[in-house]
Amino acid sequence: MSSALGQGIRLFDVQDAERMLPLIRVIVKGMMDDHAERQALLDRLEGPPDELQTREARSLRSEIDTLTEKLSEAASELENLGVEFKGIDPGLVDFPTMIEGELAYLCWSYGEDRIEYWHSPDGGYAGRRPLERD
Repeated sequence: MSSALGQGIRLFDVQDAERMLPLIRVIVKGMMDDHAERQALLDRLEGPPDELQTREARSLRSEIDTLTEKLSEAASELENLGVEFKGIDPGLVDFPTMIEGELAYLCWSYGEDRIEYWHSPDGGYAGRRPLERD
């Protein structure tokens, strides 16, 4: 399928989306790792102020800023690929598609081997339905 809807939305069929999964997995895994590291640094920074030297706090803030920028760049990379990143936990990515003539999303979560679900635009993760395969 890989066509564009009138508003510049790239549409995927299941095969196109699954061909992209190796790249998507790498990007999402990196984001999950960076997010976990960023959270650990934030937790350290929020510790008792007397235990954290000013120099160390500046260093932690710099590392946090770097990780925040990496996360933003990875999210932009996913957007440029035409997919929608929906959340760091569980590493959720939606691929716009058409199902029965209506806009829908092929739904993939980090750790899944292939795309098995889809949902309507307002259905979200909770509204995931099994994908019917030929």
